[in-house]
Amino acid sequence: MSQFPYENLSDDEFENLIIRICKDILGIGCKTFSLGKDGAKDSWFTGTADFFPSNSEPWSGKFNIQAKHTKVLNASCADNDFSVNRSCILNKEIERLNEVKTITPFDNYIIFTNRKLSGGSHPIIIKMLQDGIGIENVEIIGREQIDTYLTDSPQIANQFGLYKFITPLRFYEKDIREIIVDFAENSKSISSEAKSYLINFDLIDKERKNELNNLSKDYFDFIKDHSLQYFEEIENFLRDPKNEQYTRMYANTISDLQESITIERSRFNEFEHVIKHLVDCVIGDNEDKLKDYRKIVRVFIHFMYFNCDIGKTK
Repeated sequence: MSQFPYENLSDDEFENLIIRICKDILGIGCKTFSLGKDGAKDSWFTGTADFFPSNSEPWSGKFNIQAKHTKVLNASCADNDFSVNRSCILNKEIERLNEVKTITPFDNYIIFTNRKLSGGSHPIIIKMLQDGIGIENVEIIGREQIDTYLTDSPQIANQFGLYKFITPLRFYEKDIREIIVDFAENSKSISSEAKSYLINFDLIDKERKNELNNLSKDYFDFIKDHSLQYFEEIENFLRDPKNEQYTRMYANTISDLQESITIERSRFNEFEHVIKHLVDCVIGDNEDKLKDYRKIVRVFIHFMYFNCDIGKTK
C-alpha cells in the first residue's frame, strides 16, 4: 500500500509536488507546469540532471515532464483506459507530444503518475513511449517510486503537508484523552501567567534539547507563550496520589510515544511537525468531545516535550 494517499490531493497540488521532486532529482531550474496551446500542461528542464536516472549516468538536454493525477483509488498503469485501449491516456499523450516536438523538440521525457506501476507493466509502457515519441530517454514513475522519493526526502512531504496523511504514530491515544478530559474538567483554575519557577528553567539545556530535536526557536517561543502557564498545574495533577491511575496511564503513553518517535522520527523534519501530528492523533475522531479542550491537548503535548518525556535529551 502507498504511504501517501495522493488521491486526496488536487491536480494542482500533485503537479506542485512533482515539480518539487524534480528540483531535487533534475535541478533547481525545473519549471512550473504551464498550460500549452493544446490545453495540456508541461514542465521543462534544460541541462544535465543532478541525479536522474543515476549519479553516474545522468540524462542531459531538454526534458519534457508530465504529471498524470487520478483520484481513483488503486488505479493502475495497466488499466485499459491508461495504457491499453487505442484511445487510452498514453496514446493520446503520444499523439500530443509528437505535435509538441515539431515546435519544441526535446531529448528526454518523464511522466509521473499516482497510479500503481508493476514490474511487468513498466518495460511495456517504456517501449510504447519510446516507439511512439521516437526518443530513447523516456521514463514512467509510479506511486511506489514517488513514495521512495518522499521517504528519502521527508522535508518535501512536510512542505506540502503530506505528513497529515501518514499513518499515525502508534500509541494508545485513549489514555491521554482520559487524562486531558479529567484534568480540564476538574482543574479549579488555570493560571493566567507562568509561574516563576517555570520561567527560571535552564535555557542552555533547553536550547541543546531543541537543537538535538530540530525544534525551531519560533515554535519553542510558541510553547512558552501558549502553554508554559499550565505546566505547574499539570505536574501537580500528575503528582496527586488520588490521580495515581492517570499517572500510570501517562507513563505508559510516554513509553509508547518514545518508542514510536525513535523508530519513525525520519518521517518528520522539524519536531514541531511531530507535535502537531500527536495533537491531531489525540483529537482524532473525538473532535466533538475534545473540541473545547483542543488548547489543553496541545498544552499536554508541549508539557511532554518541555518535561523531557518525549524527544532526544542526549
